[in-house]
Amino acid sequence: MQTITLKAATRVIGAKRDLKAIRRAGNVPCIIYGNGAEHKDIAIALADVQKLTDTPKSYIVHVELEGAIIPCILHDAQYDPITDLPIHVDFLAIAEGKPVEIAVPIKITGNAEGVKQGGRLRVGVRKIKVNAPLDKLPDEIEVDVTSLGVGKAIYAGDITVDGCKISSPKKLMVCEVKMTRNVVSQEAAAQESAAQESAAPAAEASK
Repeated sequence: MQTITLKAATRVIGAKRDLKAIRRAGNVPCIIYGNGAEHKDIAIALADVQKLTDTPKSYIVHVELEGAIIPCILHDAQYDPITDLPIHVDFLAIAEGKPVEIAVPIKITGNAEGVKQGGRLRVGVRKIKVNAPLDKLPDEIEVDVTSLGVGKAIYAGDITVDGCKISSPKKLMVCEVKMTRNVVSQEAAAQESAAQESAAPAAEASK
């Protein structure tokens, strides 16, 4: 999985006005915790935080703090309800050699058979969670829909990734080909044609 380095500075915990001052300065209040790491209250430039929050990609985050690198993953983010900008971010510290659970982007490949028949491909989720060592984490997970017919779906439990355990619920729907009016019309026309063909010999015999 790709990594990204973000520079951080230690922040002082105080009143709400201190948080507002951090944001007015163009920074986002953040915290690092978990995996036995010491809880750290930090601030990171808004533009850098948006490199994580405004992309479909997932990263291993190297937080650079006071000359040290702390490997993390983005665990949670809070957004301003008006501007939709990130206003607080939680980072979960990770350790070399220990499995990591992270959401990985889905990449749909192929042209579904059901779409060729007039159905519509619907994507249920853009990411699924996997659990794996750092060196096994993929940048994305390819899901081939070529053989997916009308009314059929692919679930998280159908997906396998070398070296990874899928930790999203097995019944989580990743994508499906939905029935459309076009498919219904085609099926009705096919049934009518079949009925006419079967009726033709009987009509001919009765003459």
